[in-house]
Amino acid sequence: MRDGHRLNGQESSKILSFEKKGIPLVIIGLAQAGKTTFVKRLQTGEFKYTQATMGLQFETANVGDVRFDIFDLGGHITYRKTIWETYVKLAYGVVFVIDSAKPVLFDEAKKEFWKSINQKDPKDEFLILFLCNKADLEDSVGLESIIDKLELYRLAEKENVSYQFFKTSMKSGENVENALNWLTKQTNKLAIKRNVDPLLFLLADIEGFPILELDKLGLEEEPSLLAGFLSAVESFSQRLFGKRGMLQYISAGNYKYIIKTDDEYIYSMIISNKQCQEEARRQIDIISEYVKGMKEFGILEGIVTHSLGIDPSDYELRRGFK
Repeated sequence: MRDGHRLNGQESSKILSFEKKGIPLVIIGLAQAGKTTFVKRLQTGEFKYTQATMGLQFETANVGDVRFDIFDLGGHITYRKTIWETYVKLAYGVVFVIDSAKPVLFDEAKKEFWKSINQKDPKDEFLILFLCNKADLEDSVGLESIIDKLELYRLAEKENVSYQFFKTSMKSGENVENALNWLTKQTNKLAIKRNVDPLLFLLADIEGFPILELDKLGLEEEPSLLAGFLSAVESFSQRLFGKRGMLQYISAGNYKYIIKTDDEYIYSMIISNKQCQEEARRQIDIISEYVKGMKEFGILEGIVTHSLGIDPSDYELRRGFK
């Protein structure tokens, strides 16, 4: 088991996105709901007293044959406003933990839950595990009442979401194993469906100058031609829609071209049309978080191959930087 890393703010977004290797899982909920205690249960199978998470805590855990990369996010309002959105968008699964013995906080929990879930792309398939924790306490509210109060039945309206609710106690272990069994079974299915084998990755500046290309297709064209084409497409899209980054992917023949732009760079990936563009987009988002503000590109190749999980010997490498 790997030791956790405690980081805050912008420092975390770059370092942690680079480290992700397993299935990304985000743990959210109001402060003192039992989020970190759930993580420790997941890792060790035992109840352990924990301190409140400041910022975020990154952990890994193996449950059966599934490895999770866990982003345990602080529940204080500061962290809800600053870091929740980034990690919710990148995660395969969201575990939302609520203190079932504090109904006075249900309205606030409802607001934060739906705000977070609605940040996911409607086309993006993902999981929600909702844990009504502290079932061992005398004041614990019943599961059906919590589902009704937080309007969790509305999840049935979301076509690409798999979800489940459990009344749990991290202290006694009530329903923890059942929750983990559901989580591992569903994430296994999703991970297989979301597997991506990049056929080409290209990073260029916003003007169309190629910086790095990894090619498995055996393209004979110069990278500058593809980079210039993408720059022209982005320029047209910006004029058409009035802002940058509106065009996200193109489907043509047997391939999908995933595109992301920011103020500095164009990121593009080609995958088979049978593969998951949401996962390709997630991988590009991870790379873009690390590249943002980069001045020297000496470690760029390593970042890209690591983030994509590829063997560079399978690709033709072309650099546009010295």
